[in-house]
Amino acid sequence: MAEVKLFGVWDSPFSKRVELALKLKGVKYEYIEEDLKNKSPLLLNYNPVHKKVPVLLHNGKPISESLIILEYIDDTWQQGPPILPKDPYLRSKARFWAKFVDDKCIPAMWKACWQKGEEGEKAMEEANDALEFLENEIKGKRFFGGDDSIGLVDIAADVIACRNGIIAELMGVQFLRKDKFPNLCKWADEYCNCSFVKENQPPNQKLIHHYKALIQASTSSKSTKSMAEEVQVLGSWASPFSKRVEMALKFKGVEYEYIEQDLKNKSPLLLNYNPVHKKVPVLLHNGKPIAESLIILEYIDDTWQQGPPILPKDPYQRAHARFWAKFVDDKCMPQVWKACWSEGEEREKAMEEASKALEFLENEIKGKKFFGGDNVGLVDFSANFLAYWCGILAELSGLQFLTEEKYPNLTKWADEFCGCSFVKENLPDKGKMVHVFNGLTKAYTSTV
Repeated sequence: MAEVKLFGVWDSPFSKRVELALKLKGVKYEYIEEDLKNKSPLLLNYNPVHKKVPVLLHNGKPISESLIILEYIDDTWQQGPPILPKDPYLRSKARFWAKFVDDKCIPAMWKACWQKGEEGEKAMEEANDALEFLENEIKGKRFFGGDDSIGLVDIAADVIACRNGIIAELMGVQFLRKDKFPNLCKWADEYCNCSFVKENQPPNQKLIHHYKALIQASTSSKSTKSMAEEVQVLGSWASPFSKRVEMALKFKGVEYEYIEQDLKNKSPLLLNYNPVHKKVPVLLHNGKPIAESLIILEYIDDTWQQGPPILPKDPYQRAHARFWAKFVDDKCMPQVWKACWSEGEEREKAMEEASKALEFLENEIKGKKFFGGDNVGLVDFSANFLAYWCGILAELSGLQFLTEEKYPNLTKWADEFCGCSFVKENLPDKGKMVHVFNGLTKAYTSTV
């Protein structure tokens, strides 16, 4: 007998899509509620790329992304009404409009709810333009899937149909007005009154309470931000130096805006805020730029007192931490990097120097959970490259840096460090990293 499980969140329209499709097909399943503020190891294991709900687990095989799951359900279970039509053209058309809902309608509607002023007006205009297309598409039909039954586009647009009233009531923003979108309003009434749709909607009062809490949090966060601070990080997704800063901000509970930089085509913003080195990361705090990752880490610790300290209070311990953080940057990382990209004697020499440097760190971490003691600190953040990036490089280059046999203390530390939630969530995807490093290897090989 097939084992079907669904990892979801009760208020997520994307999770609801999957539940509706399973109910439509008469498929029995076990529902597992997730806490997105404290994601379960199961969710992180089954959706390591996006770390999001929904995830459908069918006989132990995970499928993620709601529209992909809907197609999988239709392909796997033949009973019940079809979710997609059989005709290839009509199938492609359904896929187009479902993607249109995700790419154009939902983002614009969400933005219109939360943005004020010109931005809010622009988002409302974009939402209306998108809904106009749907209005014309549903004209003369009972459902997007035809007159007989609900299909892919109807389920994708569930949030538009079933939450319009609550959004209008709480946010003062009404999207589906009968005078403007009569066909869509008629469709929404038909859709929401289907028994399996009605039975699977979250309770109205619970949703209202949830959205009110979101509004309150948004209002307080906006007022705090306007009174207190604006924090931005100019970074590069694959850079261990950028990730040091992101990890430290998460560690301290500081909200920030991340701005990805293309280092092959550096932005005027980066060149303006770091004209000396023209490198990432750069931390912008209320418009003031701070460059160089280790300097930024100390600035974060000095500025935000909440959360565990990044550096110890004792002057000698602080100096000790700064010494080892600089040692990682000056002695470890350059030699590991050099060993990967050089050849022959040069590689052997770099490998020998890297081994000597790692031996010092092996002795320094002995008997401790982290370099900072019981909590992660400056040296741990600075050595993030050794804990994660180093393993990927070793795998691709065939060189073994951190082996359990040679460095038992360091390898144990690396596992502990990468297992911390604020670290794990900020590590770049391994597959993407492998692709980048393979590209660098090819480029290097072609130049030597």
